Amino acid sequence: MKRMICALSLPLLLVTACTSQSQQAQFQQEQPQQPSVNQLVSPAGDHSSLSRLFTNSDGQVYLSWVEENAETQVSRLRYATLEDGHWHEPATIASGDNWFVNWADFPSMIADGDRLAAHWLQKRADGKYDYDVKVAFSGDHGRQWGEAMTPHKDGVSAEHGFVSMLPLSGQQTFVTWLDGRYTKSGHGEGSHAHGHGGGAMTLRAGIFDSKSNTVDEWELDHRVCDCCQTSAAMTSEGPIVAYRDRSESEIRDISVVRYVDQQWTQPTAVYADYWQIEGCPVNGPAITAADEQVAVAWFTMSGDVAQVKLAVSNDAGATFAAPVMISKGNTMGRIAITTLDSGDIAVAWMDQQGEKALINVAKYSQQGVLLNKVVAAETPAARSTGFPSLTAAGENLYLSWTQVGESKQVKTAQIAL
Repeated sequence: MKRMICALSLPLLLVTACTSQSQQAQFQQEQPQQPSVNQLVSPAGDHSSLSRLFTNSDGQVYLSWVEENAETQVSRLRYATLEDGHWHEPATIASGDNWFVNWADFPSMIADGDRLAAHWLQKRADGKYDYDVKVAFSGDHGRQWGEAMTPHKDGVSAEHGFVSMLPLSGQQTFVTWLDGRYTKSGHGEGSHAHGHGGGAMTLRAGIFDSKSNTVDEWELDHRVCDCCQTSAAMTSEGPIVAYRDRSESEIRDISVVRYVDQQWTQPTAVYADYWQIEGCPVNGPAITAADEQVAVAWFTMSGDVAQVKLAVSNDAGATFAAPVMISKGNTMGRIAITTLDSGDIAVAWMDQQGEKALINVAKYSQQGVLLNKVVAAETPAARSTGFPSLTAAGENLYLSWTQVGESKQVKTAQIAL
């Protein structure tokens, strides 16, 4: 009898042990992965800032930034590629002693195969905030760059900047920017007066071929916030641009315009925050897209409370679900966003803690549910820290930011969420 009991007990113990292990494995799967931040050796030197990250369709990650020489007043736009977790030796795209270098209006570079495009800002002699957008193209992966062209053809000495670019098929590039041609008295429709003495800042866009020829150009919105960043992404239907709009009553909420069936839609609000503010907050939205899924994150101080929000669309940006709150209270905004291969959405933003700025990175599901979060870096809460940048390659996340100390330097990290 005892032997029989022992024989029967062994399977029972095995079943109990297997059940326990199964429950434990299920519990572990339900728990979020412990986030990790692996700082990479930066390819950028001292006095570097204004970094941007970009991932091409092949999963190649690029980092661009600006290095300034205080003695010569020369600025250089540089870039590097990431291979096996290490940045390659950087290369210089362009340089000049007449650039407009600003903490919030950063140059950038995009790539599509061997075709690269880069932009920067060049001062005009007329006024302190008069500058042009310059765009250059390379067809051999950066070994040679063509002569820089100006996408806006108005010839007006005014502000032109806050550029976003996207690669298109057929060796073409989409460029969108804030255009101040009507902000000067005597130019254009001076019916929307503001502090510049003329009309309103407009949102414009164009398509350009590899020889710098203008294929098409449009005015997308005739009245927008003066100095908030634009952001563009490619959906299954075409480009979509997010920006801070500006009503006649100074409501400055986030809108999108979409290129559908060879024409641009009318501006549509992502969400009605009803943030009324007389000046520009210098805190634009960030947009990401994968086929029909679009996500927009933005900063607002509606109700005098600083907030960062996220809204998701499943119809290529035609409509958006109600936003979820990402951060509230001491947030500085300064947002970046990207989509992982899984469809999950990663957002970076900055919160203020005393004199420090905490750069946060969080992952959200396609339904806007928070999956994980980490404080990726700390830096002084100053304008010179600029805006972080975020990109994804597969399920890997990469972050760049400006670390400010005795000098300032672009830093990068790989983040696992």
